[in-house]
Amino acid sequence: MKRICLLAMAGGLLCHPATTWAQDDELEMEIFFAPAETVTSAARHVQPLELSPSAITVITREDIEASGARTLPEVLRLVPNMDVSMINPIWNIIGVRGHTELTSDRVLLLVNGRDVTLEFFGFPLWSVQSFSMDEVERIEVIRGPGSALYGANAYAGVVNVTTLAPGTGSRASVSIRGGERGQTELAVRGNETLGPASFGVSAGVEREDHWTGRDVLAKEVLRARMDGKIHLGSAAELALEAGVYQSGGSFYSTMGVVDMEEILAGYSRARLDFGQLMVQATYERTDFTAEMATQLLYPDLDLLLADMPKIEGHEEKYVAQVQHSLELFFNRVTYGGEYILTHFSSPILLDRDHQPKPDHYEHRMGVFAQDEIDLSALLKDVAGADIPPTVLTAGLRFDYNSVSDWELNPRASLVLAPAENHSFRLGYAHAFLKPAFFQSSLRMPLVDINNLGFEHLSLANEKLKNQTIDSLEFGYTGNFFGEKLVLRCDFAYNWYRNSIWWVYEPEEMEYKQVGGFRIPDINGPGFGFINEPEGEDGHNLELQAIYRPTERTRVFIQAGYRQVINNPSGDYHWGEPALRLAAGGDLTSARGLTFSLRAFYTGDHHRVLTDPDSVLKPKMFLKVPAYWLLNARVAWNLPLAPFNLSVGLEGFNLLNFRFREHPGLTFPNGPDYGGERLGRRIVLFIRGQL
Repeated sequence: MKRICLLAMAGGLLCHPATTWAQDDELEMEIFFAPAETVTSAARHVQPLELSPSAITVITREDIEASGARTLPEVLRLVPNMDVSMINPIWNIIGVRGHTELTSDRVLLLVNGRDVTLEFFGFPLWSVQSFSMDEVERIEVIRGPGSALYGANAYAGVVNVTTLAPGTGSRASVSIRGGERGQTELAVRGNETLGPASFGVSAGVEREDHWTGRDVLAKEVLRARMDGKIHLGSAAELALEAGVYQSGGSFYSTMGVVDMEEILAGYSRARLDFGQLMVQATYERTDFTAEMATQLLYPDLDLLLADMPKIEGHEEKYVAQVQHSLELFFNRVTYGGEYILTHFSSPILLDRDHQPKPDHYEHRMGVFAQDEIDLSALLKDVAGADIPPTVLTAGLRFDYNSVSDWELNPRASLVLAPAENHSFRLGYAHAFLKPAFFQSSLRMPLVDINNLGFEHLSLANEKLKNQTIDSLEFGYTGNFFGEKLVLRCDFAYNWYRNSIWWVYEPEEMEYKQVGGFRIPDINGPGFGFINEPEGEDGHNLELQAIYRPTERTRVFIQAGYRQVINNPSGDYHWGEPALRLAAGGDLTSARGLTFSLRAFYTGDHHRVLTDPDSVLKPKMFLKVPAYWLLNARVAWNLPLAPFNLSVGLEGFNLLNFRFREHPGLTFPNGPDYGGERLGRRIVLFIRGQL
């Protein structure tokens, strides 16, 4: 029996109006944690990071520039215990605390409150969006389940990206990059403010030939975006945003060259904030055309059964959201809801009887409520008790979708600050994944070259249940030496249930007689997606230290360790534990020179098939050998009034370490061009700002 864990994700969107504590409480919290770094993602409103009900990492504009990262996956390496794997320059796999699979991410990606998941596949295109990294102001990463606020895609975590607000930053900027592996990038951005209105416009082009020794275009991106804000009074603001990108490229796999001929995506978003009320509407459309170059082979005879046709079609998503917050006595209550309609259209789609059905619709809705209680203020008022700052957070979200029914997602957290600049957090959260469209509904024709009767491929299983996770977490945050040293420690124990697996079970399959051979029927039982009845348990430990001895220097070190306990059925063994380490530092001289260094280490980890009757045999599968990454950046700022010029070099993988981050597009012991990463890369950059 061969089982490969393929997990699906679906949507939930972020909306976070800037709600605050009452004025006196806000001043008290800022004094207690000085300086008070705030976050919005963990509770959908502004709050001190140390009082957040979730484990959260903040990546600032300073962090992004120092890292030299040009895509989101590259900068997310700075998050403790976060898995970042590149299958190809367009397809990246992102996971938190070990939650990574080849076909579905389990992390929700939000950009300015907009869920950018491609619902057809169940994951976003992490490295291809309508903005460049020069436009990113801040990234907040929730490490842990977030479905109680954000729905299905927030199974293992949430990545919330905020771009520069219109009217902020430089009035105009131009960035040019070029270097080894054919990497070139041009990005421009402009800002203007006219009375109560501010607006920004950006555009860019990016190209790279990624794979070493192969003359194949890896990725090409054209992008454009505009956004604006109109202040309608002291308590009202209207935000408008629209963007588009076009991308494509090719990459090698063991099945041939996969040609992503075109991805064309566009969106528009309107959001109104009126006091504590937020209303948002979003429309997205993605058109795609890909030549998969995929052949279905019968392994025992090396017999070609059929070819995969060209995949083309489009996906549309309509989203409506509303959220409101209010303060009652010692409570802050946040509640809201959303409705999502997704339309899939492709000429290759079939119904249950294998007849053409080009249009499919999926309906989803979610409503949530969350209450934050200031227990210290409550007990002081009611009983005169003087206890340290203590916040209790409790929330519940109800989600329904037309694919896999409904789910309840509770959360609870208690944060205690017993001493100045120290806080402890104890929390519980439940989250879920709904099946992706290709897992629950995908049926498509095949090119039956040899007339063997294999005219269709059906991966659909309408009976799939939601995959769930329950997480119990403990965290600590402390500031030392006058806020120069920040220590954070987080531990989580997780329970995973109803995992979605792709199954190939010869003993349960039906067979066709082809000449003198019995060939498995790929449209019968024993082939497709199922829910694994057994569950797994696992635990994670994350440590992070940030030290700023002076204003011009910074050093950080972090460690992440995880282990997933074996599947009790014994058919599939997760070869954890896994260890991830990162360290780095930044130094800025008085003459405007900045030196940045980042080092990453990933210990070897693997998963092993143990069933001796499997067509894969009992060999190592998805093995990731240990590897090092050493990245560096040197920048020189040249103020030439009225311009500010920055030039420098960015180096990726300076040790020229050959590594395979996430093999899996092949069988064991076979070549895997999809998993092989590039060697050393040096890039020159020039950026001018007005």
